[in-house]
Amino acid sequence: LKRLKGSCRWSGTRLQQTCHSLQRNFLALRMNEYEYIYMKKRRDFGRYCNFDGVDAKILGQVDRQPQCGDMYVEQTIINAVFHNIPTMSEHSVNTARVKTNSRVMNHVEGGWPKEVDYTEAQDTLKYRKRLEKDPTYLSAVRQLTKQTMMCLEQNTTIDLFEIYFQDEEPDHLPENLTMKSVALFKDPSDESRSVTKIGWHPEGPTKFVASYSNLKFQRMSEDMPMASFIWEVEERNVPTTELRASSPLICCQYNHKNPDLLIGGSYSGLVNYYDLRKGPSPATKSSVEVGHYDPVYDVVWLQSKTGTECASVSSDGRLLFWDVRKMTEVMDECTLNDGNKDNPKTLGGVSLEWMQEAGPTKFLVGSEHGIILSCTKRPKKQVEIGTWFGSEDRGGYGRHFGPVYSVKRNPFHVKFFLTVGDWCGKMWMEELKGPMLQTPYYPSFISAASWSPTRAGVFFLCRQDGRLDTWDYFYRMNEVALTQQVSDRALTSLSVQAQGRLAAVGDAGGVITLLNLCDGLVDPAPNEKNLIGVMFDRETKREKNLEQIKKQAGGAKKDEKDTGPAGGMVIDEEKYHEREKAFFSELGMSGDDLGTSLSGVKAAKS
Repeated sequence: LKRLKGSCRWSGTRLQQTCHSLQRNFLALRMNEYEYIYMKKRRDFGRYCNFDGVDAKILGQVDRQPQCGDMYVEQTIINAVFHNIPTMSEHSVNTARVKTNSRVMNHVEGGWPKEVDYTEAQDTLKYRKRLEKDPTYLSAVRQLTKQTMMCLEQNTTIDLFEIYFQDEEPDHLPENLTMKSVALFKDPSDESRSVTKIGWHPEGPTKFVASYSNLKFQRMSEDMPMASFIWEVEERNVPTTELRASSPLICCQYNHKNPDLLIGGSYSGLVNYYDLRKGPSPATKSSVEVGHYDPVYDVVWLQSKTGTECASVSSDGRLLFWDVRKMTEVMDECTLNDGNKDNPKTLGGVSLEWMQEAGPTKFLVGSEHGIILSCTKRPKKQVEIGTWFGSEDRGGYGRHFGPVYSVKRNPFHVKFFLTVGDWCGKMWMEELKGPMLQTPYYPSFISAASWSPTRAGVFFLCRQDGRLDTWDYFYRMNEVALTQQVSDRALTSLSVQAQGRLAAVGDAGGVITLLNLCDGLVDPAPNEKNLIGVMFDRETKREKNLEQIKKQAGGAKKDEKDTGPAGGMVIDEEKYHEREKAFFSELGMSGDDLGTSLSGVKAAKS
């Protein structure tokens, strides 16, 4: 380039362009020397590399440097645990009741001008007539009638109040059943007591009475409070009334005619009669000489003209009838026994059921031995025990393995009743001595039960693991419809309000949980009562057929036993020996003394 630049006499710009062009061509020639095109077939793509073994050789070496060890710093080990679960907390608060006061407000007629006295009919009539003649009033009416005419014409075209599918009955559709905890009512006493019984106020879901006691043997301390309480649903912090007693109450119920009267059974065996108009102390109580000498587990008010008769049952084995006007003596008495005429055994009663619809003379008593007794009280006659449900000695079967803590009749089909006394619930019928239906066995003991007062096929079971199970036989009979964790303590009592919306559940810690049931557990399905009745009748008929088959099978076995050797049964001797030899030959046995003899049996020669 220097030589070209020195020998050529070109202009500076042209010479510079030529030099740049030569430089680019020179660089392009140098790059072409290193260009190489790799060519590979498509099928060779993705193959693994083939490595060959070669001898080891040293590529580099780092000499030892002792001064580097002084610069080494040990790392501090830190253990840390991390998680991405958000931290949450749950709190429950019982708010204080809001105090309300009634105020008086005076409403007067307004909208009139100042010059019009609205108390004078003539003045208001003149003002209306003058206003109706105003042109603006007439134009406003015409404008409003145009809008209303459209609505009126639509109403004449379409029946807005027509009820669709009125005559058709929809099938029972399962829904998501729920129950919600509304409030908690805690025992104000310092010592832990169980809620043994709950009774609702007869006039509505406003109040309920709760009995508190400790039924564990020799677990009751000397300083344990004896009082039970009446709670108001809207006031959750403090009980409205305290029921005082000399011994803890195990059961207490309202009078159906007069809600100011209550009857309660105590741990000492006394029956207390309360009149809230006279105060929280018992108005009168039974005497020790004629009363129970064991804890009174259940009491019921009876239907009478005066509304003062009641009955109580105790573990001393007696069913006593009282008139609260004279508690010093017993009206009638029934000793609960197993029905053995030679050596009768007393059965302690722990639950009592009476219902006016089932018959004013019929009583069901659950015993400590798992047997249910049906008692009949007729006028001017001694109380009799008619049936022992579940007793093997009296022709029954299927008794409970523990005390029958609850006996409840179905409010729609009173011949059928529900009992709990071990790890399952059983359903009985008055004409059968054994259970008609039975729930599966639970892992925990069942302590209380109750039917729904509004639905014929729904009942509730309380478990000692703190759960409340809801069964809906109208929907399905093989599994639980809803299980609700009510408390961490064992559930001890249950009572459903007469309207079916609220249920009060008591536990072993003295806490009563008020549950609000969903519409699916309250509103009956179409024709539910009749369908449940048909189902009960079907199961009753099935049990009767099974009993008849058992009796026939037992009679056939008895006849076969009677026609044995003593009855002269005839056996073909040759066929007998042939079958016996064939049997022993199959077993590989031989001999003359094998088998049995035909002594005592008539042999027939063929």
